[in-house]
Amino acid sequence: MIDFSLTDEQRMLREVARSFAEKEIRPIAAEVDRNPDPANSFPWEVIKKGLKLGFGKLLIPEEYGGQGASLLDYAIFAEELGWGDAGIASTFLTSIFLTRLLNFATERLKEKWLRATCEDTSGTFLMAGTYTEPSGGSEILCPLPDPSLGVRTTAVREGSGYVINGTKCFAENAGVAKLYFVLTRTDKTKPNFEGLSIFLVPADTEGLTLGTVEDKMGHRACRNQEVIFEDVWVREDHLIGEEGQGGQVIEETFRGEAVGTGGMTVGIARAAYEEALKYAKERVIWGQPIKRYESTADRLVDMRMKIEASRALIWKVAWAVEHPDMAEGLDRLHQIAKVFPADLIRQITIDAMQILGGYGYMKEFPIEKYVRDAMVLPIVDTTNEVLKIFLAEEL
Repeated sequence: MIDFSLTDEQRMLREVARSFAEKEIRPIAAEVDRNPDPANSFPWEVIKKGLKLGFGKLLIPEEYGGQGASLLDYAIFAEELGWGDAGIASTFLTSIFLTRLLNFATERLKEKWLRATCEDTSGTFLMAGTYTEPSGGSEILCPLPDPSLGVRTTAVREGSGYVINGTKCFAENAGVAKLYFVLTRTDKTKPNFEGLSIFLVPADTEGLTLGTVEDKMGHRACRNQEVIFEDVWVREDHLIGEEGQGGQVIEETFRGEAVGTGGMTVGIARAAYEEALKYAKERVIWGQPIKRYESTADRLVDMRMKIEASRALIWKVAWAVEHPDMAEGLDRLHQIAKVFPADLIRQITIDAMQILGGYGYMKEFPIEKYVRDAMVLPIVDTTNEVLKIFLAEEL
């Protein structure tokens, strides 16, 4: 039976996230966005408040002290934070989702780090994923058999551990995280996907250094930074899953990532739509509000339909990932749930700007920021073009 009603717990989660977005995130979002120095603009005070409320442990199983929330809960949460601010939402969502990778870790690591996340009282426990390399984000997903292609960062066995060398770029939460998940090649004689391994590296590990802080067009409240690994030695039990299974671990874990990215996307789109609708009701041209003119009304209706369709798709994916035996075409759904909203949001935010006219281009209104925040979404978490290649192969 199909049921779109939310439980009491889900409605409460939505209200908590919405209230936090309204009272804590929105009042400082514009100020952070306009800070010219990305190295000194991370909104720690807001992040600390959210982590102290338990945001970081949303997807951690209850046995480790977490909330054991579902992916649908995560989608609901992501939409509300995205409505508040894209960059701050990304900071939380990245860290929250990375806790799922620890499901493949040793019991010792689970006990240590999942509990540390849940028991943190400082509000500073964030995680970062380091995947993308200067050669390009799509390169690390290379499915071709040539071993020279794919991930360049290496992890070579040495004694009772591994030595990691390489450079990662655009790493979200880098410089503010306590833990880094690193995608490496442990066997460069095999094709890319067969030689991938993931390691957990604490931020204070010798040889881990930080490079350039990225100065971005949008999402400026989240930190993206270069991470350099120079002879970084980690114990063998810091391997996530088995050696050479990194591709499988990512594939299985990140099937649900589109739920967070898509939910955040819907939140940004909803914010743009609400601003455009408010303006269309108040702005009077030739004696009547502009919402009464067909061109404006058509735009608003199209925006609303795209938002509703995107949300429904994301909720379906959230259910499908957690019910794989009952779901059909799960991989296809996961990819579509990222591609579809990310493609639509650019048009939604531009339409909102068009409705506001000249005011939409001015910084006193939030629309121009929504447009900038929207531009990156078809690019992040694997570009839409690459995902469409995978989708085409499944046809």
